[in-house]
Amino acid sequence: MEGEERELGPHPHITEIASFLIATATAMRDTVARLERTTAHVSEYVTSRPGLVDRGFIVQLQDFDRLQQEFAGFADVLSLAAAKSVDSWLRAEGGGHPAEDAIATISVADLKERLMRILYGSMFDLGVKPTGNEVEF
Repeated sequence: MEGEERELGPHPHITEIASFLIATATAMRDTVARLERTTAHVSEYVTSRPGLVDRGFIVQLQDFDRLQQEFAGFADVLSLAAAKSVDSWLRAEGGGHPAEDAIATISVADLKERLMRILYGSMFDLGVKPTGNEVEF
């Protein structure tokens, strides 16, 4: 009606973008914690067995490679999401999250699944604050 003020609140685009960024940040904190643990394991392994390279060392190096792939996946998904038009962030009636197309490009399957699980788990909790603590899944 004319003369009535529109209720102020978050724009639907902002809500969708915020839930996506919170989910991404949560998954990234988990990945960073895993990288820190892996670094500690490799350092401990190398110092305890100087001059030896065996299967355990190779497995640790493979974990580094896997973490690198996850960080690359995050970089790709964030770049794709950033390139989306503002209008493409609005959720269609009954549709999935607007970032699903960007997330679908992640090549590491468990990272893709984890990010989707966190994204849909965070949809209604936009007050999540970074803690710096590790999140277990």
